[in-house]
Amino acid sequence: MTISDHINARKVEEVVHFTTNHGCLGTIFTKKLQSRERLNGDPMVEYLFKPNAQLRKDVDYIDFVSLSIAHLNHQFYGVSAGSWHRDEPIFWCVLAFDPSILTHPGAVFATTNNIYTGVIRGEGANGFEALYANQVMRWYGNSVTRSDALRDAYPTCFQAEVLYPQSVSTEHLIRIYVQNQSDQSEVVGFLKATFHRDVDVIVDPSKFGPRPICTL
Repeated sequence: MTISDHINARKVEEVVHFTTNHGCLGTIFTKKLQSRERLNGDPMVEYLFKPNAQLRKDVDYIDFVSLSIAHLNHQFYGVSAGSWHRDEPIFWCVLAFDPSILTHPGAVFATTNNIYTGVIRGEGANGFEALYANQVMRWYGNSVTRSDALRDAYPTCFQAEVLYPQSVSTEHLIRIYVQNQSDQSEVVGFLKATFHRDVDVIVDPSKFGPRPICTL
């Protein structure tokens, strides 16, 4: 089976990345979601850019964009929004890309948080399917077992990552999630002001919380 076959079989509908309104505007303005490494040297983008974390610990992957399959890493989002940027006058967005980007050359699949010692990285169909193993080790003595209540699209570990090289073009951007109508109006304004093509901007607070379980 190809990656596309696996994507279809698991009913993966989107690949997501959470960012601040500044990061959302920068992405729309440049028409690409860029790696931390690529942001240097562009004064406009540097002004807009607001990193989710103070630094990237997996330095070997500084020229990769970190994405999640089907749902964001709610734990990392909680720390970013509730601690590091808690007192800043910002709001948060979830950028959702077409899952076809998972088939692009150079995409690396990490079974858990890329800085954990137990992470297994791979490419291609085998790398993708490793995200859905029955058991994933985070580090020695800490592993997660796949639950029967987990939706087929969700990787076994909610911290699993897709590491996409350099930048993701917004030609693959299919929707943007926000938490309220005020944020929705502002993001729609970003799209209009930058002459970006129209993208659905959807109010859905559940996209910022823990992964919903399967109720079937």
